Parts: sequence; structure tokens; C-alpha cells
Amino acid sequence: MNLYSPDGATNLVSTPKEEICHNVTGYRGEGFELSCNWNDVVSDGKKYVWAAVSRGVSKIDVFDINTGAVVGSFETCMSPRDLEYHPLRDEIWVRCQSVDPANEFGGYMEVFSASAPSADTISTIDLTGNSTLSAYGYSVIDNSLGDVGYATVWNQPTLYKIDLSERKVLQTFEIPLAYGGYEVAYSSVNRHIFVRASVCCTCGFEGSDLGEDCGRYGSDNVTITTGPFAGGIAQGQCGRCDGIVGVDTLGVLEFDTSTDTFVGQHVMPDGAGGDPFGSPDGRHVVLVGRNGGEVIRILSAGKPGEESTVAFDLALGFSTLDEETSAVYSDFAFIQTSASDGMGDGIDRDMIIIASGTENKVAIVDVSTGSPQITIVTMRDDTELTARRNRRQVEWVVGTQYVWIDGTNQEEIYVLDIDSKQVVRTVKGVPTTKMLSVENFAAKRTNDLIAQRISAAISDFVPDMMGSDQDKDKDEDKSKDGDTTYNVRSEMNTASESTVDDNDIDPVGIAALVVGLCALIVGVANMIYMSRSTTSDSGGNNDGGDSVDQKTLGSKNMA
Repeated sequence: MNLYSPDGATNLVSTPKEEICHNVTGYRGEGFELSCNWNDVVSDGKKYVWAAVSRGVSKIDVFDINTGAVVGSFETCMSPRDLEYHPLRDEIWVRCQSVDPANEFGGYMEVFSASAPSADTISTIDLTGNSTLSAYGYSVIDNSLGDVGYATVWNQPTLYKIDLSERKVLQTFEIPLAYGGYEVAYSSVNRHIFVRASVCCTCGFEGSDLGEDCGRYGSDNVTITTGPFAGGIAQGQCGRCDGIVGVDTLGVLEFDTSTDTFVGQHVMPDGAGGDPFGSPDGRHVVLVGRNGGEVIRILSAGKPGEESTVAFDLALGFSTLDEETSAVYSDFAFIQTSASDGMGDGIDRDMIIIASGTENKVAIVDVSTGSPQITIVTMRDDTELTARRNRRQVEWVVGTQYVWIDGTNQEEIYVLDIDSKQVVRTVKGVPTTKMLSVENFAAKRTNDLIAQRISAAISDFVPDMMGSDQDKDKDEDKSKDGDTTYNVRSEMNTASESTVDDNDIDPVGIAALVVGLCALIVGVANMIYMSRSTTSDSGGNNDGGDSVDQKTLGSKNMA
């Protein structure tokens, strides 16, 4: 694990895998191996970074957010995949993939306390009620949804509504004509969920949807609900028919959480379905189809209860050679900064960063004017592709002008300056499985609070000092006119006044008072902060007062 400065110039921390990982059985039972890979990584923005281990064990690794030090590896469900952090509840929600022989559940989720990862307070939620069925999917856990969340299962045509407090399924909603639900995106603007529907298709005979070869997964008699063979049972497969024009016609279904109803349906320009990726602010949802990256469709979130609309279709011009039916994008960076929000570097930006999986190029899409302006940047001059399996990770260093893009095939990372629109650094010799931009927002908020109190105190203190000196002069003037004892006092002090330079304000004394006042304010603020931290860590109720609240912890809002 490596921690870098935002511009990639300084390697702040480097921890060898021997200090993090353990000798464990590999994925296919091929003996013991030392492997450090993670399926998903999230930060709580104040204490820890959580990583779902992908080496065939039921573990979650936890790291200190400030130092990167290993806090520990904690037991969870078998093959944890996706992680969601709920700031107001201060919880980590884990989506499990594999059936655990030691557990009575099949497709299920687990919940941890984010403040106390070692506490024995893990809760398990059974989604499908089938302990023998591996039922992987995605979840939507967000502050704006209140006390409920939603989840999908790839082989169940159902959207599950979950009670976050009672840890149980409240309701289920059928996804019409679908074999199952898979990827999801969420918009807090209209509180809509965008669900990727999976379907069944034919294979194994001439003229079938997939052709005469069913591939490694074989075939079964399946119910066909879409495409030319719809309405009957045929030889085929389910859940592996994404991107087939004329068959994958359900696409992304839009679900209104206010009324718990489906309100829309979205497909790519060719009529096939695409995978949804949501922006952190909820304004946009990007649809990616299996068209080699030829076209990306971007939706604009509509009003609550109304179907979202197509904002624009982007043709980026990347190569699609030999990848015409592949999904070559798996990650994006959405960048939204404002000069007036007090965050970051005070520059207005509204961009989407899209890195090609077929070339060593990246597109900077500026949508600040409403009409997208596209700039293509070459990350590496030679033609040797650095993406692994046509996929790249893209991560914005929140609050800066830097975006990190990996080239795992060559163990490289490219640091892109989105303002100058050029790669400013290539970090070499670093294999990547997951990248995450992390900042201790809780500490930053405390420091900002202290700075504000010091500034306010100084602003109040100096005018008061000036005002008291002016009042003194006024009193002396009044005494000259009306106080008969003034002349006596004046004459008594004549000798001393003639030898001492009378300054209205002693700068040394004021400086000492200001320093003392600042020290007092800092001490009080630290005492308040430590008191709150102790209360939060003691296991009491968390009402969100000390949480990161609605702060975005990354450059994307993706399942």
C-alpha cells in the first residue's frame, strides 16, 4: 500500500504487503499465497479506510486515515465485494457474494460500526431467504433516503427495500420482464435509483442470440422474455446477455423511492442496455454500453417522480478495433468545485474525466456551459496499451486539479492536471488494484472552526482596544473643560510626561494579549473537539453532529 501527495511527487507512506496480508488459500484452492487485492475501498472521512479483501477470505482490512497504519483485519462474510459508508449512522455496509457454509444466509449483507471496527456489533441481513444460492448484487445506502436502503440480486428480478435500523427486508418490487437486477446508480437530486436489468438469451443453435457456441458456461432451458425468441422456453443463458442489440432491451429502469414505483426506462442509442454510473452531486448518470466505448450516453436527473432525460451522447473518438462488443469503461471521475463553497482551491469546475480502455488516452469533458467541450490528452506516447483487460481506474484527488489514472498493465499511474490539460507526472513501478482519494474531513472541519474563532476574536479584540483609547481621549477632553481637578493632575504629572514618550497603544502588550487569546481559543476548541470525539467513540448514539454528513468522500457515486 502506498500513500502519495496529490501531485504524485512524494511517496508519503509505503507499507509492504507482508505487513498487511496473510498467507491464505487462493481462489481456486491452489495452496497458500501472499496476495494483497481488494474488491472495494471506502473512507469514513475522519478515522479509517476500509478495504474489502478479494483473496478468497472473509476479511475486511482497516487502515488509519492519517498515517495509513494497519489497524487490523476483521472477520466479515465470505468474499465481501462492495462497501457503502453511511455518514449519519456511522456504519459500513458490506455486500457479500459467496455462500458461506458457516452462515445460514445466501445472498446477504453485513453491517459494521465505523467508529469501532473491533466491536462485536455485526448485523446480518438476509435478502433472498435462500442459503444455497450465491446472490451477488449492489446496494444503495444514502443519507437522503433516511432509514431505508435498497439492494439488487443479479439472479432475482427484484429490488429489495431494507430497514436500516431493524436490519430486515421491508418490501420487494418486481423488475418487469427481467431475469435479475445488477448495477445501480443513485441520484440524490430526485431520489431515484437507476437499476441495470439483466435478461436471458438463446445460444447453442444456428440463428440464436449468442450463436452456436454457448461458451464456458454452457446452456440450460431458460425463459426468454425479450428479443426475437421472447415468449417461450429455449436453450440459452441468463445474466450474460448484456449489450446484445434487439435482446438486451430493458436497459436501465428508473425507480422513484418516494412512491416506490418505476417511472422510466433508458437504453443506449443503439437500443441496447448500458451500465449506470452516478455523479456525486446526483445531477448526471452516465450509461456505458458494450459498444467498444464508441458512444457514452449521459442522463440529466429529472424532477422527483418524473423520468430523467438524455443530456447528451458523447462520441469520444477512441479506437474500438477488436472491441466492438466490449465494455471498455469501468470508472469515471466527476469533478464539481465552486469558488464560493469554501472547499478545495476556489475554482469553478464541472467536468467528467473518461479514460480509454483501448488507447493510452483520456477525455476531459467540460460540461460547465451546458454543451460538452471535449479535450483528448495522450497519457503515453507509444502504442503499447497500458490498461488491464480494457479497464482503467480514474480517481480525482478531491479539492485539487489532479486526477489519477492507472496503467496497471505496465505498473504505471498517470497524474493528470485538468487545468493545464496535460499529464504532469508518471508514477512508475506501482501495480494498482484500487485507488482512493482520502482526506480527514473531520479534522479539517475542526481546524476551520478554530481558525474562524481566532479570526473573529482578533477582529473583535482590536476594535475594542482602539475604542477604549478613544474613550480615554474623550474623557480627558471633557475633564479639561469641566473638571477643576484636571489642571492639578496635569501639573503633578508634568515632570514624568516630559521624560516619557506617551504612546496610545503599546504594540508589544497588544501582541502578547493576542497571542494569549489565540492560545486560549485553541485550547478550548481542542478540548471541545476531544470531548466530542470521546463521546462518539464511546458507543453512544450518533446523530450526525460529528459525522462527515453529506460530504463527498470520492470522485464518484458508484456501486
